[in-house]
Amino acid sequence: MEKRTQILPGVYLTCRQTAKFKTACLSVSLVRPLDIREASMNALLPAVLMRGTEKHPDIPSISAFLDEHYGASAGMLVRKNGEVQTTGFYFSFMEDRFALPGENILEAAAQFAGELLLEPRLENGVFCRDFVEGEKENLINAIESDLNDKRIYADQKMMKLLCGGDGYAVPRLGTAESVKKISARSLYDHYRRILKRSRIELFYCGSAPEERVGSLLKDVFSGLGTESPDQVSMTAFVGGMEPRYGQETMDVAQGKLSMGFSTGCTVRDESFPAMMVLNACYGAGVTSKLFMNVRERLSLCYYADSAIHGSKGLMIVSSGVDSGNFERAKAEILAQLDACRRGELTAEELEAGKKAIISGLDTMEDSPGRMEDFALYRILSGQEMDIPAYRAAVEKVRAADVAKAAGKLRLEAVFFLKGEQK
Repeated sequence: MEKRTQILPGVYLTCRQTAKFKTACLSVSLVRPLDIREASMNALLPAVLMRGTEKHPDIPSISAFLDEHYGASAGMLVRKNGEVQTTGFYFSFMEDRFALPGENILEAAAQFAGELLLEPRLENGVFCRDFVEGEKENLINAIESDLNDKRIYADQKMMKLLCGGDGYAVPRLGTAESVKKISARSLYDHYRRILKRSRIELFYCGSAPEERVGSLLKDVFSGLGTESPDQVSMTAFVGGMEPRYGQETMDVAQGKLSMGFSTGCTVRDESFPAMMVLNACYGAGVTSKLFMNVRERLSLCYYADSAIHGSKGLMIVSSGVDSGNFERAKAEILAQLDACRRGELTAEELEAGKKAIISGLDTMEDSPGRMEDFALYRILSGQEMDIPAYRAAVEKVRAADVAKAAGKLRLEAVFFLKGEQK
């Protein structure tokens, strides 16, 4: 059972108390509006902070500290959820009950989390230049790696076409051009500002009592918090009058087709479980209509699948097609959606779709990391259902509910990355 409480002004702790695992986890997330003006700095910040602290000034000393505490691990988190970006850290460490008598691993992990966030190693009053420049290069490589994946590239181009000036069109890591402009001074100034201006979400999963965890983290982060953090929004997509189309030609062996649909509902709506079942039956798995018909039966696509962006109320269909099959593939993708609208769904298809979702929910409860991610997603997106309630809602979905959900979908944008003619 999860419980969320405010432990400091603007600082919230969600506790998931369980003795199911041998390891516990702790995460720290600063909640920021997804804004092109700061997205790259938010993505860069945790990587720089993890390079060194006042007490542990470099990576070898940080690694030694983690090894001394039974192989604890620490990693950075940069996430996008609707028009919200979060930046921070995730820690995994042995439960105290498995450590040697007298050793307090939870306390050590909490203090180290505070150290990483609040006591960075500085040089001339700002972040170390070498740290910043090295992590800038790593971040640029990560951004360019995404762009070199033509499927991701096509989806990002379609999203920009779809959302325009909306914050949701901003990439999770920002842009390479923005990263290049960051200096040790500008990043440090941004860090100091967002520490004072951000809502902070803490998550703990483990067997320690909630009161102990809350008291410990309240002490560690006592210098943080604000009564008036920068506001973040979570709005549903509002569609246009006509679909928007875009196309580029590139030297690729396989064309990439990306299609964006408004769903008419978000995770905040009661009908969302039916939309998820529709997604599973339509394009999210090997038993889906897109896989069985567009890919297997008609061989129009190398791959074809769909995904729901529940916070925003969007469905994205991605497919790899030969340029000559673009129109046929697009028409058949839409035809399979029309079949769902008409209720042409077998009992076997419906059951397979529901089982796929429920299986994913069940495996979520087998991983502290996945539970942490889902908990933050619920908090930021406004989804009220926890995992058991969500599972029960999915089980109740009928074929008529799926057809009704399909009827809400509207094509909003199409982007095609076309291969050059040889």
